[in-house]
Amino acid sequence: MEDLSSAIRNHQPLVVGAVGDHRVLDASIAEADCDLIELRLDSLGFGPEVQDFANKNKVAHPILLTARHPDEGGMNDFSVSDRAAAYSALLDHASLIDLELQSLDDLASIWAESGERGLVRVASWHNFTSCPSTAELRSIMTRMQEAGADIAKCAFRLQDPADLQRVAEAFHEAPLPLSIMGMGPLAPASRLLAARLGSVLNYGYLGQEAIAPGQWPAGFLKEAIRLA
Repeated sequence: MEDLSSAIRNHQPLVVGAVGDHRVLDASIAEADCDLIELRLDSLGFGPEVQDFANKNKVAHPILLTARHPDEGGMNDFSVSDRAAAYSALLDHASLIDLELQSLDDLASIWAESGERGLVRVASWHNFTSCPSTAELRSIMTRMQEAGADIAKCAFRLQDPADLQRVAEAFHEAPLPLSIMGMGPLAPASRLLAARLGSVLNYGYLGQEAIAPGQWPAGFLKEAIRLA
């Protein structure tokens, strides 16, 4: 894989292998499995076994840290202080960090420190119930850009096949690199479509269980993108 920053600037479709199951921490992650590893700290916590896994894998697979807000799919009802502690414990091992747009004020110090360290900063937004309008998506992405994000990540529910057009429309004159995905029955198709249109972070899962609705196994997604 080319340099991470260059890959993002060039809109290379990278596959993120999401880890939310402690059993994966004992596994060996192969190059064919994914391009990056996301550690879901809201599920895994931030103990020594998580830090050891990150340290072991960060050279071959850049580490993306996520401690998701409970309102946007986070597990274990992590408080703001819990999430801040989780991020702080793993920052030395990370190349990327994900914070929800709604959390940028509460976790402003983490967001600022990540920028100072030169991490790729992903601002995210999730809607598990409906598909946003094109205007709403553009407003969200503009706010992310103004906050200093390097990547805008937007995940939303697709109600019917016509909503796939919203995925395509998101890329038209986007203000910054995008990571776009659908949720619901059309999620698998939307994820491959988005990768072909230039989504820079495309999420699959490592282990036996999906972390979010509609995720592919990361290795299958990487092979599908390669063949598309």
